[in-house]
Amino acid sequence: MRFAHSFLVWGTICAAAFHLAGCASPARTISIEGFEQRVATHEDQALTQRERIATRLLQRLETRHAQQQAAGQADQPFTYEILMLSSGGQYGAFGVGVLQGWSQVTDASARRPEFDLVTGVSTGALIAPFALLGTDDSIRRINQLYHEASDRLALLRGIFFFLPWQPSFFDNRPLAERIEIEVDTHTVRGIAEAHEQHRKLLLGSTDLDLGRFRIWDLGPQAVRALATDDADTLHRMLLSSASIPGVFPPVAIDGALYADGAAAQAAFVGLDRKEIVQVFREFAARNPDAPMPRLRFWVIVNGYLDAKPELTQAAWVPVVRRSVAVLTSYSMRVTLRHMQFGAELLAQDLNTDVDFRYLAVPHDLELPESQHRLFDQELMHRLAAEGFRLGRDPSSWRSQALAPEIPGSAIHLDPMQFEAP
Repeated sequence: MRFAHSFLVWGTICAAAFHLAGCASPARTISIEGFEQRVATHEDQALTQRERIATRLLQRLETRHAQQQAAGQADQPFTYEILMLSSGGQYGAFGVGVLQGWSQVTDASARRPEFDLVTGVSTGALIAPFALLGTDDSIRRINQLYHEASDRLALLRGIFFFLPWQPSFFDNRPLAERIEIEVDTHTVRGIAEAHEQHRKLLLGSTDLDLGRFRIWDLGPQAVRALATDDADTLHRMLLSSASIPGVFPPVAIDGALYADGAAAQAAFVGLDRKEIVQVFREFAARNPDAPMPRLRFWVIVNGYLDAKPELTQAAWVPVVRRSVAVLTSYSMRVTLRHMQFGAELLAQDLNTDVDFRYLAVPHDLELPESQHRLFDQELMHRLAAEGFRLGRDPSSWRSQALAPEIPGSAIHLDPMQFEAP
């Protein structure tokens, strides 16, 4: 993560310097009318997608209820399982380790469940398809990807990589080729089959032109890829979510430029509280004799929640680098806090059990991080091992996301004591 932060800083510096010098990259042009149409189209697509995702959620609830009836357990509530995988670059090895360890839990009730909805951003987007499939083989495959990741996946664009007309410091073709290998026809078919079961896979990218978060619904895309024998768009959606600004070039999809989803947000659910409430109440209205389903939110944070204390030099480059690191960690803490509040409100709205659980890299884990490598094997092995250890222990999951103003996410707060009036 520090490595990516450094490149973001240097990218900003180089861009500013050459801009002041009058240099510029080749211009992209579009008419005012065409751009306004893009904005309107995006808004229409977002609303249509919102309804489609909500409909699939309702269909999944109906499917789960039918499964309960077939098993003679119609009077017992089932749990709708949501997994969110955050951004974090090479720290994604931690999330893979968690998934592996989670499958080794001896208590079946605490073991990694079959997820009804999986979302991912950046490195989390690369993990998400395999987490949705949920088989031991799929988890081994994504583990292999991180285990074999090396600097060969990120090649500098020669000695003049920093020039302003370059799309990025690194060439993303090796990473794109690896995505094509791992997300093969077998994996695409698994995503399509999950879609037929009304299970969802959502990834997040950032639309650089519109400055908005874009959700990719990979289920329908997988169905189209199989029908046309062409998974290029699906692969580009995955690549776009993991395209760290400045480090990798943005990815063009249908004429728009997309970059790492973490530029907008590091993790997401895919539906807001109001929409979830409407869907669950519709399910209850259609099935008045069925108990209200439960909800469980799982968040795997591929990184620290605290920027480690360090003495910052009073020069603008280290100040900018440090500020980016603090911004990233605190943004994730705010996101977790909002998710926790949302879960608590959902429990009140629906009068059902709504659990919120998250795991992050422990604040006191010492890592041999290199400042000069995008994929550090020793670092990723340590992260995977720690993730495996935590994932195998059900008590590792935390449910209380501390407010950002509390100095350190690892602090355990005792109940407040008040003086008698």
